[in-house]
Amino acid sequence: MRAYIVELERHDWASLRCGCGDSGAHIPSSFTALLEARTQAETIGYTLDGHLERNAMLFQVAPYATPVILAALAEDLPPFTRSHLLNILWYLVTGESHETEVEAGFPGLEMECRSAVAEGIWLIYKEAASGDGETALDILEFTDSDSVRFEHFRSTISRRFKGKA
Repeated sequence: MRAYIVELERHDWASLRCGCGDSGAHIPSSFTALLEARTQAETIGYTLDGHLERNAMLFQVAPYATPVILAALAEDLPPFTRSHLLNILWYLVTGESHETEVEAGFPGLEMECRSAVAEGIWLIYKEAASGDGETALDILEFTDSDSVRFEHFRSTISRRFKGKA
């Protein structure tokens, strides 16, 4: 059993609005296809782009997808998948609610995404230390409420990367 599957099963995705204009009913199958792919070719036709966000404008599915992404990052993933998920996460924490979501009464979707990331903050710190450091640090800048810890971690990572150059 994989944690991201359990998280996907927790929600009624069909009741949520998606960036593609349909309901979010297809989000679990898109996640599953992406996360089970072992080659980039296997991901063709499956994407989260334009569904959780469009041009950093978030849709109702975004805060529900954020914990799924965190659960997936705890898994052993191919580098292309890990990088894709981190990039999506960056959009989710730096974006803002799409105007249609604001009109529907959801003006703070980015804050919900940030709160969800904060619950799994050490997964993002792990990525910063061992994976895509730049994207992970950008995510942490928006989600870690402990600015002293963040600055210390960022300067430590920066020194280590400079030492390897």
